[in-house]
This record gives sequence, C-alpha cells and structure tokens, in this order.
Amino acid sequence: MPKLRELSVETRSAVCTLREEGYSYEQIAARFKISKSTAWAIIKKKEEIDSVANRSRSGRKRKTSVRDDKFIIVQSKRNRRLTASEIANEINRNRSNPISVSTVKRRLKDAGLTGRIAARKPFLRLANKKKRLAWAVAHKDWTLDQWKKVLWTDESKFEIFGSNRRMFVRRRTGERLLDSCIVPTVKHGGGNTMVWGCFGGESTGDLIRITDKLTKEGYKKILEEHAVPSGIRILGEGFTFQEDNDPKHSSRLCRSFLNELESNNILKRMIWPPQSPDLSPIELLWDELDRKAKAQSPTSKEDLWQKLLQCWSEITPETLEKLLKRMPRICKAVIKARGGYIRENV
Repeated sequence: MPKLRELSVETRSAVCTLREEGYSYEQIAARFKISKSTAWAIIKKKEEIDSVANRSRSGRKRKTSVRDDKFIIVQSKRNRRLTASEIANEINRNRSNPISVSTVKRRLKDAGLTGRIAARKPFLRLANKKKRLAWAVAHKDWTLDQWKKVLWTDESKFEIFGSNRRMFVRRRTGERLLDSCIVPTVKHGGGNTMVWGCFGGESTGDLIRITDKLTKEGYKKILEEHAVPSGIRILGEGFTFQEDNDPKHSSRLCRSFLNELESNNILKRMIWPPQSPDLSPIELLWDELDRKAKAQSPTSKEDLWQKLLQCWSEITPETLEKLLKRMPRICKAVIKARGGYIRENV
C-alpha cells in the first residue's frame, strides 16, 4: 500500500478558507486533488481545536534507555576513535533486543558527537607540554615592541602543483567534488623548491633557495651569511634569535657558533619549545607566501622560485605586524591548554 501524502499546513488552511467562502466539499476536493472525506476531516478538526497543525504524536517507542544513552556517550568520549558500529557491538553484548548502528549514530549526534577527520598535530609528550607551558608563561607579558625584536627563522618546502598545506573552500552540501571545491594533486607535487627565510619586526629578511640536502655545515653557513646579517640589518645588534629544534639547528657546531655571538651581545637565543610549529608566526607567513605564489601558476621549479622571491618582496609591514599581534593570544591559549594543543583561530 503506498504511503499516504501528508498535506502541508498551508494547504489545510486553504481548504478551510475555501469552505468559509462557501465552496462545497466536492469543489474543494477537486481543487486540491483530495477526497471529500479528507476535506471534511480538515474542516472538522479546525472547528474542534481551532487549528490545522498536526497533533503531537507519541512516535515509535525509544529503543534505548537513559542508561543506554549514557553508556554510548561515555564509550565515545573514552575512546574518540571508536566507530558507531563498534559501540553498537559493545552495547548489544548484554541486550536481548539489539539496537542498530543508526540508533547509536543518532544518540551520538544528539549529544553533539559527530564524526570528523582527526586533526594532524605533532605528538606532544608530557615533557613537551611542560616546555610549551614554560615558554608561554615566560613570554605572556611581552609587549608588541619586544615581539618585534625577534628574528623568526625557518625552512619550508613549496610544491609547483598542489600543496601539502591546508586549503579552505566554502561549499554547499553536495558540492564537495566540484572542480572549484577541490585541490587537485599530482604525484610528487610536480616538483618542489626548498627555501630558508626569516622576518623580524615589520620587515622580511633574506629568502634563500636550498638546492642540496641541508646538513649542519650548510645550516651554519646560512646562519653566518644570512640569518645573523638579516637580524642585524633589520633589527640591530642584540636581537632575539628564534629557530625550531631541528637536529641540524641543535648540532654542537651551530650551537657553539650562536653561543659565541650571544656572549658578544650580538643576539639573544630564544629557547624554543619542541613540537611547536603552531606557535611560530613564520608558519603562517609560509602559508601566505604559498597562496600568493600558487595564484601566479608556476610552471617549473625555477619559475616557482622566481615567483616566491617576488611574493616575498611584496609582503607588507601590515601583514607582519598582524602576525606578531597574535603572539600574546598564543601565549594565553597555551597557558589555558596547560601546554597542550591550541585552537588555531586564536
């Protein structure tokens, strides 16, 4: 038997209106393609309760109890990687009337627990969290002028086609695979270019291309010929030098070189917490540089490098100042998270 069509509230209201205007049941039924008995029932209901809206319905009896619902939610919170199917199997072990996976999904959705792709973050051990927290506490009261005395440094890889960075699009339901809503990829990104760069205050420093595997000796040469000269040129002697904890950076050769400069008051080293790319503003600058270079459609590694240089020279003081104004919020977020992961829209 086919499922009966439920009339909308607007249609029922129109039925009652036509009856009030003197139309017969036959005329109303023909107008809306319904039976005379349906028209009569609608009008009678309007006369009895002065409404054409649906009465509340009891619906099908709920298959899970409050205790079952709590069990489902607790299981999901204890292990965020459990699937609805695994939770259903667990709860059905001791039930004579098993519940479906769909029921489990509905209970999880009602509790605000929806499936999402897990965020990828560097693994944080307890020791890492303590160091992140200590760094944030030590810098939470820094002024913007103090942040502007830091030379931020890093290496990054840029691909000709596609990107290993996240790309955001705004789309409607069902538009996920539209050409305009995807990030096309090719094997190995079509080639890439590795760079080292730095910025401080409202100015960018050197941006150099890394053509061979970067060793500790190669990194020391970057420090001697680019990092320190850039810092002195744009910030003056006594600037604060930041770098991450890459093994090349932490080598005895490079540490000795920087320690000697520090003892001569050329620079001050910032002790950077491990596993913390999310705290460094230069990571966001790389994203900005990547977007601008990709917008010019590079065709080769050499072309990509030239476009990166051009876009690097066009980075504005306002962009850099905006990145540094973010730092007090970063420190506050790290302290709130007790050194753990922080939201990126701080």
